[in-house]
Amino acid sequence: MDQENPFDQTNALDEVLLDVATIIELSPRDRRIAANRYRRLKAQLEASTSPLAPFLVDGESRIYAQGSIATSTTIISGIDEDRFDVDAIVEIDVPLDWSDSKPLDLLEEALEGFPGVEKIVRCTRCVQLQFAFMHMDVTILDRRDKIQGDRPGEIFHSPDAEPAYRVPSNPWGFTDWFRSKIKPGQLLLTDSLNKRREANSKSRLRAIDEAESKIIADAEQDDLPPVIPARVDAQEAIALKLLKRNLNIQYENEVLKRPPTIYFTKKTGDFGYVDGGQSAQLYSLAKYIAREMRQHVKNGTRPEEENPSYRPDKITDRWPRIGADGVRDMEKLADKLEYLAGRLNEMAGASLAEIAEGIDELFGESIGKQYRQVLKDRYDRRNNSTPIKAKPRTGQILAPALSTMAGPSVEVPRHNFHCDVLEKKGGDGKS
Repeated sequence: MDQENPFDQTNALDEVLLDVATIIELSPRDRRIAANRYRRLKAQLEASTSPLAPFLVDGESRIYAQGSIATSTTIISGIDEDRFDVDAIVEIDVPLDWSDSKPLDLLEEALEGFPGVEKIVRCTRCVQLQFAFMHMDVTILDRRDKIQGDRPGEIFHSPDAEPAYRVPSNPWGFTDWFRSKIKPGQLLLTDSLNKRREANSKSRLRAIDEAESKIIADAEQDDLPPVIPARVDAQEAIALKLLKRNLNIQYENEVLKRPPTIYFTKKTGDFGYVDGGQSAQLYSLAKYIAREMRQHVKNGTRPEEENPSYRPDKITDRWPRIGADGVRDMEKLADKLEYLAGRLNEMAGASLAEIAEGIDELFGESIGKQYRQVLKDRYDRRNNSTPIKAKPRTGQILAPALSTMAGPSVEVPRHNFHCDVLEKKGGDGKS
């Protein structure tokens, strides 16, 4: 083994995956920019010139983050470009005499002139604001009926060539459900991730004007009230980020539509925590969903996932498709998840050079390039043949210069998990 090449050293896959997770997520600065745009969205829609302003009920209507930004699982969604997709909900009391297309019509009108926006696109269930390196999907939620529960209501499905209709929805409740399912108390993991963020984070979003630059600078000195929910630094959330990124790569050139992100979020919450490390968590989650797809195909059924906080909200209302097309959708997803699990199994016993090649394949060449630079910066071992060590169960590798850090450490092994054991375990990591 060439001791002058850090990529010829063996390494635990867990450690690599934590690095990748901090590379593909929003940096702390990007989180502040995104939060500021949520604030500007509120100001834009409440302005006197906004056609929606009269219907935002003071003290009751809310404008808030939903989806991956609310569950703390936002990642780079673009393959050829670094782009984040974030979602926002606008609650209003929709008048009874409005058609089911009018709320999105007026939302599109109200968003005209949004600061820094490059393009506004009317979509089937939202209006999309496109910025450099970021899209914000804004959705209207009708709360007029004040349905009992955790802020449920109806959104509007308004395609170009078909009749519009209402869809039960409860994004606020779903976020609460998901965050309640994440295993708490992983403080050592949070500490490790924060250190990695300091070294690995890449800020991609640009301030759109001087006002945003000032707000961001001020926030660094004195944090503004939170708009985006706090991070969830848990093994399950990291696995979800990595799973989403891999499927972005695998579906890039596919004709078949990939499942909605909320489906994977729901299955992550259902599956739970695996007591075996980050690679075991991701491997087990991929196998769990793949097995479910295979079982549906075998039984001639399809997933019928509901929002646990509001059962009328159907998570799989548009995926998979009906009939033979849906079978192909499920088989394709199972194929891709099984491929991911197989590659993780191979990489668990690989050298750093082989793992780096796997990162290129599974998460994109641009991510692999950034990861290799991170590793070179962290472990320049050209004149040192000392084994890399890690603090057990913390997700923290100790470079030779840091090996005197307080607390026990062990040499990083090749293998992190045994697939035959994981195949016999449930989502809680218990046999």
